Amino acid sequence: MPLGANYLEALRRYADYERQYSADVAAKIHEATTFEHVAKRYLKEVLPKKAPRTQRDNLNELKKLFEFFNAPAPAPLNEIRPLHIRQYLDWRAKDGGVVRANREVSLFSHIFNYAREWGYTDRENPCRGVKKNKETGRDVYVSDKVFWAVYGKAERHIQFVMLVAYLIGQRVADCLKIKVSDIHDDELWIVQNKVNAKVRIKIEGLLAEVLAQLLVERGTVIHDYLFINLGRVRHAGQPLSYEMLRGGMDRARAAARIDKQQFQFRDLRAKAATDKDEQLGIEAARTLLGHSNQMMTADYIRNRKGKLVAPTVVKIKVSNAI
Repeated sequence: MPLGANYLEALRRYADYERQYSADVAAKIHEATTFEHVAKRYLKEVLPKKAPRTQRDNLNELKKLFEFFNAPAPAPLNEIRPLHIRQYLDWRAKDGGVVRANREVSLFSHIFNYAREWGYTDRENPCRGVKKNKETGRDVYVSDKVFWAVYGKAERHIQFVMLVAYLIGQRVADCLKIKVSDIHDDELWIVQNKVNAKVRIKIEGLLAEVLAQLLVERGTVIHDYLFINLGRVRHAGQPLSYEMLRGGMDRARAAARIDKQQFQFRDLRAKAATDKDEQLGIEAARTLLGHSNQMMTADYIRNRKGKLVAPTVVKIKVSNAI
């Protein structure tokens, strides 16, 4: 491009061309930077660092996010506003995904924050200030009758994991990852996935008996995982996976004629905490669960069974009252 013979005028014209070029390029980058583009980078760089179960959940959540934010075309990241997050929550509510929508929006928010760090946008996170769907936590307490009914119909490896999970009060993932090498000097050492809290549980009483029997029946498998498939199928001897546990629980519930809403494996953590609170107090329940304070524990168990209380003491004769 000829800029003329005058040096200063040539510089001015060059600056004008440069500004115009930069504005055009910036507009193209702005348009090309979609939520899908950033999410795919998130999949490559961030997702692999998460726990396996979280990775599976995030992949399912992204399917729904892509379904909304790619229709009819990929949404430019800088054009997404709080209004669109609200529309997403309402859209998911129509197909019954009220609770899942909250998890999906949380993932969107996490991806958007990474987009800010990576320099794709300097806009405020559109999820900020958007009220999520109201959730009601599970308030199911698994009675001893229901527990033993399902236990009686469960396969042997499911029985072992049911008993241990109830006795130690840990999350599903933390139970399945336990290894034989986590047993040290009559203690079971656990590092919780969710909060990285460390818990040591004394191996005594029924827990000691169950673990001793489990180790006998476990035999000499080559891996270190404590819970294995003890069935006579092609999975025999393999570490007990989440899918194996879910299938085993489904079969046991069906055989015992117990509805899934009455008893899910994750309810054993709440049952353990509730029973521990009733036996030894909330502090004992807190330390078992690995919570940082009693308020978390109280909120976790308060609606499960109801606090056991004594009736009012009245100093009158029974004969006069009835």
